[in-house]
Amino acid sequence: MGTVISVHGTFAHAGGVQSTSPETQWWEPGSVYEAEFRDLVCGESGTLDVERFQWSGDNSELGRRKAGRDLLKRMRALEEKQEPYVVVGHSHGGSVISAALLASAARKDPLPHLKRWITIGTPFVKLQKERFLFTRLGLINKVLFVASMMLLAMFLINLAASFISGQPMLFGRTFPGILAVTGVMMSLPAVLFYLWFYVYDRMTLLNYRSHALKRARDYFGPRWLSLAHADDEAIQGLAFLPEAKLSFFDKHFAVSAITIASVAAVPLLYLTLLTSPVAMVRIADWLDTKIYDGRASPEAIAAVRDLQVQLRAARDAFAKQRSGNHDAAPQAQDRRAIWREYRVIRQEAEARIPDLRSAERTLRFRQRFFERDGKPCEGGKLCGGGDDLRYNSGLLLHVVTDELSWSIGAADQTDWRRNVIWSLVLPAVLVPVIFGLLSLAVMFMIQFIATQISHLLSLALNRITNAEVKRAAFGNDTEGEVAVGGLDRPIWLDRSRPRLPSALAEMVTAYSNGMAIRSLAKFRRTLGQLALAEPTHTANSAVTTYFTWKELVHAAYFDVPEFRKLVMLAVSRTEGFTATAKLEADSDTARIAQWLAELETAPGTTATPEAGAPGVKDAAAVSAAIASTVKAEP
Repeated sequence: MGTVISVHGTFAHAGGVQSTSPETQWWEPGSVYEAEFRDLVCGESGTLDVERFQWSGDNSELGRRKAGRDLLKRMRALEEKQEPYVVVGHSHGGSVISAALLASAARKDPLPHLKRWITIGTPFVKLQKERFLFTRLGLINKVLFVASMMLLAMFLINLAASFISGQPMLFGRTFPGILAVTGVMMSLPAVLFYLWFYVYDRMTLLNYRSHALKRARDYFGPRWLSLAHADDEAIQGLAFLPEAKLSFFDKHFAVSAITIASVAAVPLLYLTLLTSPVAMVRIADWLDTKIYDGRASPEAIAAVRDLQVQLRAARDAFAKQRSGNHDAAPQAQDRRAIWREYRVIRQEAEARIPDLRSAERTLRFRQRFFERDGKPCEGGKLCGGGDDLRYNSGLLLHVVTDELSWSIGAADQTDWRRNVIWSLVLPAVLVPVIFGLLSLAVMFMIQFIATQISHLLSLALNRITNAEVKRAAFGNDTEGEVAVGGLDRPIWLDRSRPRLPSALAEMVTAYSNGMAIRSLAKFRRTLGQLALAEPTHTANSAVTTYFTWKELVHAAYFDVPEFRKLVMLAVSRTEGFTATAKLEADSDTARIAQWLAELETAPGTTATPEAGAPGVKDAAAVSAAIASTVKAEP
């Protein structure tokens, strides 16, 4: 009795993408592939058993390795029965077989009853482990490893602190040997954890154990048959993917989003100053000491205070007079007389003190912001200490009105009416212009910064996205390993096998092209209906309904009869199996036997196939026998 194990590829499992086809898949019970196998091949000692090995089918490296371990259990069961068997895997089903064989090689088990293993369109993922052990650990192990280092870190920090301070150690001052023993004991948990993780890493990452790789190559390399189309999309795509530089983010993608912040930049700057006690106190001190102290002498300030006292006295006298006289005309005359008297006194003061007007501004500033109820505020600083929004907002308003108008010429206006216009109207015109120019300057500055940030972000995000796309395409969900390429052979073999002969490859291509034309025609006819499909998922499911995946060479192998016969002929010429009379009499057998001979020829040579390989019958003898049988047929 002989057994053929069929291993499906990614997404071919029940409920997966390819399983939506109403047709029975090649590896499922009742398929054309299974029926023809039983019809064309049998075991040398009896019947042929064709069984399937079903796994998750996820595009996951961890999933493929687990499936490999499960497949190895089934293969070990056949080994115990001492029955010959062959394993056939399509797509990543070949990766599952490779994982099983590598695990067996790690156990030093050559699986002598495995007579041949065949991979069909398998893209083998080439992985590279991270350089440092810590980066190869999973999250839980990383946490445990760092925790094991804490005792050592605490000891080293204490040691460094004592050394820097020049003070003696708290431990081992009397007996220095205690310090050494303490250091060893503090290091012990970290060392033990490191050794455990190192051993665990060596046990789990079989792809990097040189002895296991060599044994796998010696044990199973001669029994491998690769059937792959030169244009297989999976093999070609994964081989190309590492060199692909996918650009998802333009270097200016974030400029607009970041620059929009400049709209609120000036108001935010104002609010930041307004609510910053330190900034407001410093602004007030700077104005007081750097601006006003240099503009007015103490004599001028004293003269202004005297004028204020006189003006206040005149107002008080006028108020008392008005309370006893209700005639409006005398009141107006008295008021004008008081102001004329005050202006005369003021003119005399201006003639005597040239910086009187500067002294007025200085005193007004200090009385507004440094005095409360005629008394200096605490510490001689800005009233409220920068925490009072009334004083803070008044100070900033003073800067953009009084200070601005004075700095551009209000001091030169001798007429009080012109002085008022200059002090109020001019800021109302200039301040928006100044703020507008400031906003533009901030905008251009933010835009420049945003351009640099956007460029750096695009580089980082493109790198991350490229890595994630490649990780998803390779199905690399391992910890501490990076997918660096796709191969048409297992990583533990150093040479690839020839691709399908051109005549057979053209048959597979023609079938795939035909399916593509049929599917496209159906899809085109229903394109308008899809746009109006209700509910939305109806349109989505319709796409998978009209496209069968047989439009790809990668999924079309088993739909070509000549290809199926090639697989069966390869099994029939394997030790423990034989061809039925029907296969020997088939008109295609002689041509397919020649294809098989080409595939079994070592790359770069013209020698006959590996006739002496374990489990493989003599190719020349089988070809001659088949040819003579075909010629003998009527």
